[in-house]
Amino acid sequence: MKVMPLVVGFVLAVLSPAAAVEWQIAQWDQTVHYRLTFNAAEATQAALRLTAVNEYEVFLNGDSVGSDGDWTTVEELAVDLQGGANHLAVRVENWGQDNGSGLIVEVVAGDQAWLSTTSGLQEVWRWSGDPQQGTDWLTTDVSEIAGWTTVQRGWLERHGLSGWADTLGAEVIAGYPGGVDVGGDGLSLRTVEGENLALSQSANRPEVFDGQAESVWTIEPDELNSFARVDLGIQRLLGEVRVFTAGENAEDFAANTLQGYAVEVSNDGFQWREVGAIRGIADFAQTAVAFEPIFGRFLRVVATELDPLRRARIADIQVTGQGVAPAGTFTSAPLDLGLPGQRKIYDRFRWTGQRPSGTALSMQFRTSNDGVSWSDWSPETDARETNLQVPEPRDLLQYRVNFSTDFEDIGPRLDSLIIAFAEQTPASAARVRVEPNKGVAGRETEFVYHLDVEFDEGDLGVERIRIDMPSLTEVTEIVPPPGVEVARTTIAGDALELVWTDLWHQSGQLQLRFRARLLTNQFAFSTRLFSPESAISLDAEEDTASNPDTGAPYSWSVRALDAIGPILDQVRTNPPVFTPNGDDINDHTIIEFVLSRISVPQEIDVDIFDLGGRLVRQLDTGALRGGQYVRPPAGGDPALSPGFWDGRDDDGTLVVPGLYLVRVRAQLDQGDKTALCSVAVVY
Repeated sequence: MKVMPLVVGFVLAVLSPAAAVEWQIAQWDQTVHYRLTFNAAEATQAALRLTAVNEYEVFLNGDSVGSDGDWTTVEELAVDLQGGANHLAVRVENWGQDNGSGLIVEVVAGDQAWLSTTSGLQEVWRWSGDPQQGTDWLTTDVSEIAGWTTVQRGWLERHGLSGWADTLGAEVIAGYPGGVDVGGDGLSLRTVEGENLALSQSANRPEVFDGQAESVWTIEPDELNSFARVDLGIQRLLGEVRVFTAGENAEDFAANTLQGYAVEVSNDGFQWREVGAIRGIADFAQTAVAFEPIFGRFLRVVATELDPLRRARIADIQVTGQGVAPAGTFTSAPLDLGLPGQRKIYDRFRWTGQRPSGTALSMQFRTSNDGVSWSDWSPETDARETNLQVPEPRDLLQYRVNFSTDFEDIGPRLDSLIIAFAEQTPASAARVRVEPNKGVAGRETEFVYHLDVEFDEGDLGVERIRIDMPSLTEVTEIVPPPGVEVARTTIAGDALELVWTDLWHQSGQLQLRFRARLLTNQFAFSTRLFSPESAISLDAEEDTASNPDTGAPYSWSVRALDAIGPILDQVRTNPPVFTPNGDDINDHTIIEFVLSRISVPQEIDVDIFDLGGRLVRQLDTGALRGGQYVRPPAGGDPALSPGFWDGRDDDGTLVVPGLYLVRVRAQLDQGDKTALCSVAVVY
């Protein structure tokens, strides 16, 4: 029986005919391919039993032998094995419905059985998250192909499975493309359970940490307490060690086995702690020692019991852990947001989920018209809600989620992603370029700005534009497009806004000349075009066409070749005297400052002291990069300024009247940069 997946996105709300529609994504599809090559003693019939979350198709020796879409039932398929090598392949699609991740498999032929397992050494399960074209992947040797790796432990509610005796000890196995798990409650970092953390790590006996059965550690009968030690590189949360005896059959395993060994863990390589041991080994081919999870960087297996007459021969040692992977990335399929073949404006996004302290979750986006040629990925943003700045209008949107954590046992989680978009556009295309494209940080430069706009029938028209600026700007010339006049020009610390007297709805070019200071190593003059009543805005694209005079591509960016002037400058209060008495008149101040040459956002301290030197308020500025942080123009929200102070202390109580000192400090790698000013509070 096939259970169809729920839709992965749906419309939350249509805000107005000319405004944004909200599209919610709360589940994530992922396709994983699995392979196992195993050897049968002779041609025979076998029973193939399997299930997977959520839908699978299974192939044997290149032929499709079955499929199913209900993970709660274990299907049994009658198959014919060939003598020698047999190639089992499974394609699994996970619909992200909180049912788990991975598959479970049994192949039984008489007294022979091949199971899904994370600990195979000679017959190894492997997976790939890459798209597999054609049929080669069904039978070829994938062990040496990039993108194919050994499986790790998956998870599903096996007690809820029907049609299965579950007596052979098959493991749930899984692969996690991008290092993320789509099968749980939200999108999250994958588990590391079942992953061999010691594989190819630095070791005193690398032959037993290489994942190869052919390379062997030989222990002589008189080498009691000899050991194999591995350096995992960083502290990991460890939970199990597996030891594989060299050999090809039961007789070999019995002859080559260790009699007993201990597992020891260390954080410095000198002081060791025994965490587990096994003695009187009876399972000669493979043994495992599980122990209470413990953090450790170094691990060693010590031979504590040996046969006095025979050598022990160890083929491999695997170390597995618990917790989550340190980082992962999920890349979505191209999204048409329910409107295939229709261009769209992408307005804003917001996400819900968890981001505990010490973890990170950031988003990136890109757009395309054909699913082949894509824009560059947008810069990473960790904002939970912000404007979506991508080339537009475009038919398709794609997003990428980046996860990381500083801890072994906790990570971030994405529960839902909501994208606001619109079908109607202010214009059909808008492209920006500026000259010059090189400058000196801290020095005023004259720029020439060009905005080319194209309109089609049905476009809403442009009422105003907003241009990101590196600093306060002096506009020296405005050449509007034909038939358009400027009604108002507003200059703020980070933007220049032009409002037209009538709608701009004929294709044409706007040209500006202005003077501004570059305050970062690189700055892009990003531009937004707004429709009437600001219902919809269009992000202009960078014009990258070739300059016919030089042959070089145009750009909207300027890059600093040198820098002059202070990093922290023009620190003052505006106004220097204010009266926070609750009448909304002069009841706050803005601590203004200019940062230069800070391209990577940094924490900036803005601290307010009384004349006795007591700290009364620390402002929450957030991370800031180079720019002018000043009072916004009329109509702007002053509370959004990083230097906004309402006259209250850190407890929310109004301070007493008097004179206060303000310290602005940038703590940088090259040393602290500090400036002082004062402000008076009166009633």
